[in-house]
Amino acid sequence: MGYSFTFLLAVSLGSSILYFSIRKTIENNIESELKNSTNIILNMVQAATASSIRNNLRAVAEKNREIIRHFYLQYKEKIISEIEAQNLSRSIMLSQSIGRTGYIYCIDSAGVIKIHPKNELIGKDLSEYDFIRQQKERREGYLEYKWANPGENVERPKALYMTYFGPWDWIISVSSYRDEFKNLFSVDDIRDSILSHSFGKTGYSYVIDSKGKLIVHPKLQGHNIYNSEDAGGRMFIKEICERKTGKIIYPWKNPGEEKAREKLVIFNYIPNLDWIVASSSYLEEFYKPLKYI
Repeated sequence: MGYSFTFLLAVSLGSSILYFSIRKTIENNIESELKNSTNIILNMVQAATASSIRNNLRAVAEKNREIIRHFYLQYKEKIISEIEAQNLSRSIMLSQSIGRTGYIYCIDSAGVIKIHPKNELIGKDLSEYDFIRQQKERREGYLEYKWANPGENVERPKALYMTYFGPWDWIISVSSYRDEFKNLFSVDDIRDSILSHSFGKTGYSYVIDSKGKLIVHPKLQGHNIYNSEDAGGRMFIKEICERKTGKIIYPWKNPGEEKAREKLVIFNYIPNLDWIVASSSYLEEFYKPLKYI
């Protein structure tokens, strides 16, 4: 009995140490996998956003350069005067909006505003601003900067694409506030890539905004789940929306299931889009090897 007791104690102690050691390793691997997946999606969304916005602004800038060239050629062919050609170009550029409040403006090589929706800025030399100095030097390309229009108290991040029309010395600039990028960005461009990430049998990634609306989800896209409660009555979605970055574990029961299972969610925030990228999976699917142990 003494030998048997010693043997059973040693086996039990060794098995317990092995169990909790492997459990800890599995937990670390789970978090690492979900974090890596979340970061991959985060970087993918940011890259896709930057590319989409750059291409959108560039297309608008180049199209307006062609419009200006059209009126310039009419002036050269003496169909209209140069003043009329410039006024028509100005009218068409100012009639366009980029996103919700974005617009088109022009400066010359000296940094003087030639065309702008705010009349009080026309004729002003804004070379004191770094982004204007960069425009004077580069004339072509993409820029990001901070700006506050007259009447606004706080500077906000903006992005612009510029192109140059030499005959009139106009640097055509198409500009939009970055917090309006979601109005220019197509979710369809990245939806399949996000949903391709899976964990275990039922784990997946999704995107939600800070108001609880699901931007990308395998089943509930477009629904608002801000007030959702887990099996214990905890408003876990509200917590995710408020914290924006981190991890939570909560009990969840899908329709048709008999009992709640613990679910882990790792999430991160994209301020420009007000999106929260999350990766989630049931813990029991990762813990299955422990049952064999």
